Amino acid sequence: MLGYAVLMTTDVLLYHLGAKLSFFSPTQKELLYSHGVFAAFRHPDFRPWLKGFVNEPGRPETTVSVDDTSRAYGVPLDNPPMVRLSAVDSLGWWNDKSPSQAKVLFLGDSFCYGAGSGTDDTIYRLFEKKTGIPDYAACKGGYGLAHYARLLDTLTGDSLGPENRFTGKTVYVLLYMGNDLSADILVYRQRQQDELVGPARHLWLESIRNLLKYLRESRALARQEGDAKAAGQPHNPTLGYYPVHLKAPAPDTAYAFHPFYRTVLNMAWFGPTEEAELKAVFAEMARIARERGLDVRFVVIPTALQVLYPRIDVSRLDKNAPFAKEAPVVVKNFNQLTAFAVSAAEEAGFPVLDLEPLLVGRDDAADLYWPTDTHFTPHGNAVTVDAILEAFPAN
Repeated sequence: MLGYAVLMTTDVLLYHLGAKLSFFSPTQKELLYSHGVFAAFRHPDFRPWLKGFVNEPGRPETTVSVDDTSRAYGVPLDNPPMVRLSAVDSLGWWNDKSPSQAKVLFLGDSFCYGAGSGTDDTIYRLFEKKTGIPDYAACKGGYGLAHYARLLDTLTGDSLGPENRFTGKTVYVLLYMGNDLSADILVYRQRQQDELVGPARHLWLESIRNLLKYLRESRALARQEGDAKAAGQPHNPTLGYYPVHLKAPAPDTAYAFHPFYRTVLNMAWFGPTEEAELKAVFAEMARIARERGLDVRFVVIPTALQVLYPRIDVSRLDKNAPFAKEAPVVVKNFNQLTAFAVSAAEEAGFPVLDLEPLLVGRDDAADLYWPTDTHFTPHGNAVTVDAILEAFPAN
């Protein structure tokens, strides 16, 4: 009994004070918040109404590297591309105006805020430049469909004050297939459960369990690599997901496909319950749109692997690495997830622009995504804006 009491006390301390421990890196702390190890509400940038984070309000402009995939594999670039993100506004996003001054609202994740382009070349800034219509963007990495419903409700309502209420009619939801319907939804669900159970979570040592789960997952690639090595396969820490070469016109460029893609190898986590849950979110957004007279449009953004898979030079793949066998399955499952998203959004009454068929057939498809990052290049953003304006000419 004493041992259990000690564990429960440890769980409480880990949940409320663990983020102050210096032996966790900033990146690890971010992941541990997402995994439900640390109390999200203890973070100054957490917003309970969103069940998610914003950026630090007022943070000055900064530069960030465009190499998330290579970093995920522990393959640092000597001179990674760098992009500039503008200063953060008072609500916690990258804007130079308030929501009340905008006529178009964009909602999205890191594809929206310009992780691969910088603020000046984001989809929403390019849209504003092309149309002359002022817009506002509530975008951050880690947002998913459930967050977009909360953002739509809050930013078009009165709870943040008149200055922060969007009074326009047009809303674009940039729905990224990489994780907006998967990991980001699971994180959101975790926070919902934390609110419901409250302190009772410590009775079953939730933070300790989640920490152990995180540690197991973080070692997954290393275990798989070790298994391959034991079986006599060549040492390959990237499992063949890097380097991957394309056919002409980019045969000399080595592409890296993010390890997160492997989470869709087995779709057991996505069944009727999850489908119903997501359809309910679409329905809730449709209700908000009807009641407030909003014209909400979905733009479905495919992963780089979906777009570039037909262009991979299979003759140059490491046939012994997992990627050679896994890539077709990953693409098939992402395509099925895309089909579900498009169908569910349309069923709820939303117009949908599915970018995948448009991007796959382009001659410049290899220039749309960064080779060692998951995100669109500035050119990819520009192509997306052109597609939006063509699909929805009445802006």
